[in-house]
Amino acid sequence: MSEALNSFLSSIRTIDDMVTAFADEERCRRLLEVMIWPDGRVCPACKSRHSIALAGRDTGQFRARPGLYQCSGNECRFQFTVATRTPLHSTKLPLGIWLKAMWLILQSDKGLSSIRLTEALGISQPTAWRLGHALRLMMTPNDRLGGTVEIDGFYFGGEPRKGADGPNPGRGRKGLRKTLKTPVLAVVQRSGDPRPGSPAGSARASVMKNLSAKEAARVLDRDVQRTAQLISDEWKSFVALGHNFGAHQTVRHSMREYARGDIHANSAEGFNSRVRRTVAGVFHHISREHADLYLHEIGFRWSQRIAGKTADRRSRNGRIKSRRLWSRIAPAFQMQHLLRGAQGQQIRRSSAGGIMINPLSAVFG
Repeated sequence: MSEALNSFLSSIRTIDDMVTAFADEERCRRLLEVMIWPDGRVCPACKSRHSIALAGRDTGQFRARPGLYQCSGNECRFQFTVATRTPLHSTKLPLGIWLKAMWLILQSDKGLSSIRLTEALGISQPTAWRLGHALRLMMTPNDRLGGTVEIDGFYFGGEPRKGADGPNPGRGRKGLRKTLKTPVLAVVQRSGDPRPGSPAGSARASVMKNLSAKEAARVLDRDVQRTAQLISDEWKSFVALGHNFGAHQTVRHSMREYARGDIHANSAEGFNSRVRRTVAGVFHHISREHADLYLHEIGFRWSQRIAGKTADRRSRNGRIKSRRLWSRIAPAFQMQHLLRGAQGQQIRRSSAGGIMINPLSAVFG
């Protein structure tokens, strides 16, 4: 089955290929089942691998719809589909729309706004907005990073509106506290294998109340293994937490030191730049409430790369440096990675038209 799936996904290279591949609803359902359940069906209620198909069987006055299964456990007997207890739960959209949206978002270098997704799929903007957030929820990381990990804090957001009689918001960190900018801590794992074809390291970012040691400790405890080698700048919050990890190296930006051999935080700063460019160029504005979901998408996209060949580049001062080039994994294969974490991630619509993430029950629509 895996060889047939890989052959099918490798054939999806262009938009025309994608539209043809996801045109049939039955094929889309079977494709979702193979990608969400790569090792066979799993009951979302009790995690049992024993179930029976109810498709085509009479159940009272009605006939069971295709793709409906029932757990064989005597104490469970839970009926489910491939979308049960996933962000697709109770969706009223065709599965083909979901797969097309996944492919289009993953095919883009920095993602798609809900407006562009509306034009591409022919759905309403509120539906496209919730659909995009459902896909970002599946990109939520659930592991801790090890090896060599770079960290860096930054802010994103716009300047506050200043009235004619309003005070000057100030500059620097003191001024930022008076603005609407949001503090974020980025955590980037370096690739452990520099050879061509090896996967890139993972990256993630989390919204914080501030860049204090307490907030940084909360994020690092969740995202970084204790045995990891930490690399950061000399910001005092990072220095205070460095002893909690296997090793901690710093670069002194205040002394104009940006790299000392392999000791640098350039990967984290590159990821920070990617976040700012994505927000400014694609979404233009993201709310603090949903910022983590957008950061999950940017981090997921960062990790979907493989190392390519090295190339010589001339720096501004005329020196020749060798740099690693990266290639993006094909969008169809990224969908496999995306859907593996679908089960257990649930989303529902709030009464105000927004979204709520609920770990127990979910209704999308």
